[in-house]
Parts: sequence; structure tokens; C-alpha cells
Amino acid sequence: CGNDRGALVIITWNVQWCRGCDGKVNPQRIARTALGLADFDVLCLQEVARNFPELEGSAGEDQFAMLADALPGYTLIEAIATDRLGANAGRSQFGNAIFTRLPVLQAYRHLLPWPPDPSVASMQRVALEVVLEAKSGPMRVTTTHLEYYSATQRMAQVGRLRGLQAEAAAHA
Repeated sequence: CGNDRGALVIITWNVQWCRGCDGKVNPQRIARTALGLADFDVLCLQEVARNFPELEGSAGEDQFAMLADALPGYTLIEAIATDRLGANAGRSQFGNAIFTRLPVLQAYRHLLPWPPDPSVASMQRVALEVVLEAKSGPMRVTTTHLEYYSATQRMAQVGRLRGLQAEAAAHA
């Protein structure tokens, strides 16, 4: 796969709705930067948005589609955590994405627990799991973005991820 040693190359990145350090939202720049980092086989992205103009620097662009256009040869698998009525009666969506050039055997989307915690603002979270056909055989990759501000929510999410791992291992 990804390099001359045959090693699989995976990048994971919280892109914060494709906003750079300069505050500008630019999905194409995110794709160019990822491609410049490594000849990757799998790119896991967290905090990708569609039709969310209220996010700082965003015009409500479909970042999933823009990233896919900028990454030809890669398959996009997306997982939406937050899906609500948005601008112009469209859906405002926020979640994670995996781009891969490996064959995708299966894809699963797992909503993570979101127990109430009135002390912090928070949103629904999702784990995106794919099973890929690697040279060594099927390989499971999961990406997510855990709640940062609420330890209660984060620990519930970690518990669910541990359960998903135990379940996957039992099926193996």
C-alpha cells in the first residue's frame, strides 16, 4: 500500500470544519495539506460540516463533497452526528469522514452516548467504522471525536467505544 516499504499509511485529523489557523475555511487546502503530509491509504477526518454557515468562517459549503472532489481516487464514507434543519430549509450536518483508496468491505455508523450535562454546551457524537481490504486481510478502522468539555459525556462515549471493540473482537 502507501509507501515503498508496503506499510499502510493512516492520517487522522480534527479539521475543525476545515478552518485553518488563519480562520479561513478551505476544504481544498485541507486536502492539499493531507496529500502533502504523506501518500496515505486512509484519511480520517473529524468535524466536517455541510450547510453550517453559522460556524466561524464558513459560508455553509458542503465540505464532504468539496473534500471528495479534491481527493480523486479515494472513496468517501461519511457519518453524520448532528443533522438538523438549517439554512434555506436544507439539512445542517456535522460529523466525521473517512477517505480511503482501499476497497471498503463494510461501513458502520455508531451514535455515541450523549448523557445530559447542563454545565456545558455539547452536541451529539458519532463513531465511523469501516472494514477495509488491506494486503494482509480485512482491517477495521474507526474514527470519532469525543466530547471535550464534559467528562461525563466523554467517559460514556469511551465506554461505548470499548463495548464496540469487544463486540468486534467477539465476531472475529
